[in-house]
Amino acid sequence: MTRPLAPDDLYAIASAEDPQVTPGGDRIAYVVTAIDRASYEYRRCLWVVPDQGDDPRQFTAGPNDTAPRWSPDGRWLAFVRAPAGERNPKSEEERDRGVGKPQLWIMPADGGEARQLTYLRDGAGDPVWMPDGLSVIFSAEAGDADDGEAENAPLKEKKIPAVRTIDRLWHRLDGHGWNYERRSHLYQVSTSGGDPRRLTDGDWDDGAPAVSPDGGRLAFVSDRSAERWQWPGGDIWVMELKPGAIPRRLTDESLECRAPAWSPDGRSIGYLGSKRRHSDGHTDLYVTSAAGEAKPARLTGDFQPTCEDSCIDDQRAHAAARLFWSADGREILFLASGRGTTDLYAVAASGGAPRRLTNGEGRVYGFSVDRDRTTVALTVSTPTIPGDINLLSAVDGRSRRLTELNSGLFKEVALATPEELAFSGADGWELQGWTLRPATQGLAPAILEIHGGPMAMYGQSFFFEFQMLAAQGYAVVYVNPRGSTGYGRHFSDAVNNDWGGKDWQDIQAGLEAAIARGGIDPDRLGVAGGSYGGYMTNWAVSHTDRFKAAVTMRCVSNMAVMFGTSDLGWYLMDEFDGAVPWKDLERIMERSPITYVDRIHTPLLILHSDNDLRCPISEGEQMFTALKFLGREVRMMRFEGQTHDLSRNGHPRSRVIRLQAILDWFNSHIPVSGAAASQIPASAGSGVPARH
Repeated sequence: MTRPLAPDDLYAIASAEDPQVTPGGDRIAYVVTAIDRASYEYRRCLWVVPDQGDDPRQFTAGPNDTAPRWSPDGRWLAFVRAPAGERNPKSEEERDRGVGKPQLWIMPADGGEARQLTYLRDGAGDPVWMPDGLSVIFSAEAGDADDGEAENAPLKEKKIPAVRTIDRLWHRLDGHGWNYERRSHLYQVSTSGGDPRRLTDGDWDDGAPAVSPDGGRLAFVSDRSAERWQWPGGDIWVMELKPGAIPRRLTDESLECRAPAWSPDGRSIGYLGSKRRHSDGHTDLYVTSAAGEAKPARLTGDFQPTCEDSCIDDQRAHAAARLFWSADGREILFLASGRGTTDLYAVAASGGAPRRLTNGEGRVYGFSVDRDRTTVALTVSTPTIPGDINLLSAVDGRSRRLTELNSGLFKEVALATPEELAFSGADGWELQGWTLRPATQGLAPAILEIHGGPMAMYGQSFFFEFQMLAAQGYAVVYVNPRGSTGYGRHFSDAVNNDWGGKDWQDIQAGLEAAIARGGIDPDRLGVAGGSYGGYMTNWAVSHTDRFKAAVTMRCVSNMAVMFGTSDLGWYLMDEFDGAVPWKDLERIMERSPITYVDRIHTPLLILHSDNDLRCPISEGEQMFTALKFLGREVRMMRFEGQTHDLSRNGHPRSRVIRLQAILDWFNSHIPVSGAAASQIPASAGSGVPARH
């Protein structure tokens, strides 16, 4: 006998991340992320599983170990270790040695004592091994604080408010904070210890290092353009790994480039690129000469999927993209998202149609390959699997699942399987969506969920929030309207300059198609969404009264205000043909939900993080204040210290409270007859405030 999935079951979910197969292909190291319910903290440990499917074993104790990387001979594992939670230095000595910051460590592959490699004041990034196995390259931030006295005051048990002087348009980033003080550069450190050697310098950020097969050159991503503080992007650069070497730029500043990867012969570099300005939401795969002798070639010009993982769920943000060449240099392996799945593909380095290597039934969100490129380690999520390790043979195409991290929980709770929904949207476009149905009989109330982006996609991945709503008796309808990725560049570009237009028509058509299929009560509907989905939720309730309740999360309400308050608000206006408030205010406000706030009569719950720099909390506050002033039913919940990614990687207790709030709001306004939701108490262990 199973029970319904409840909000505080989130504490029991574990997930596999960052799979790394040994050069010999015999073992896979990976990160297991779980929540310590007692401390409300994430715990991340490294685990290893043999390729033959023997039992996985824990490799490190954590509490916060990530980015495992095998040495070229497979004898060592480098990784990043950080404390759990916040650990502040107590003295200048501790500060200068990077106490409380992530640092590089190294450990024998057969187990034993881990040894710390770096002691950098601002910490170290993911390691990349040199081919000889004697050193690793990594990125790290460096620079002085804008107000050093205020920053160092806690070391003397003082608290001084900082004074910041900002002279750059792009000066902060959601989830990171201020980004104008310190620059990220590349370093090299010996595995025997010692001070790292700095490889790059300058008033720009350098990252994504990739070492040539002969160990003599370094490819990396850097934005050194004159407009980097206004229209951030990135180019592919190459430099000799010797003192005094001067980097050379291989790309032309028209793209945002990432994930450089060397061909086996060291003559070519593959990379991913998307438009730097006027984004169409589409990423392509390119190849260029490492010597800069020829113009880069785009390999995926007619490829409908986008060459990245753009699938959205509430278990993780998008991982960094990676590319791998085949051992003979004829193909490049990469992830691409199309029609609701993220799969592993291979494309000929000379061009041609990519071929899919995985089964098109889930979201592949990470992969690595062995030295011979015959064994592929994958992390895979499906609608009923949060994330496990799979092993794929590139020889015969057979795949095996090696872990079942949540088998215990899923023996207790029943999960729903989505039904695919094909329908016609505006202009007769053929669109895709899904319905997740509850186990209850009869007509069910339904929640229309709208994804963020807008240039992202819903798909075949585990979504805790959706499963929870279905378990509590709600049908969940979710669709990919125009603007979504995975259906070609024209499809994702179609939302530009038309937020709230034909995208809204597509979403309504998807809801109608789900209702027409049967099993949904058209008189008991709710709507919810976050980010662009929050914008669209606000737009929905200000343009129709058909929804009985709504939940808007990390929303957008006033595009004119967003221009100056969001970390990239002016950049967003590129999606409105470069509109600016002082010239185009009427057009901007015509597409801002706050303009129509007096039309809103739907009970609205506003969930917003007070450290959200992408969609600042003022966006939610404007909706709340206006609706309260108008005497409408509205409630706002502020999540202190949380960012735009609260639902995916925010504080565990805040995430559970958020889920409970969504369920409570819909259950109070759209009750499910006989549903277990109304009988679930807010337990002390969940950390959810009791309602009175």
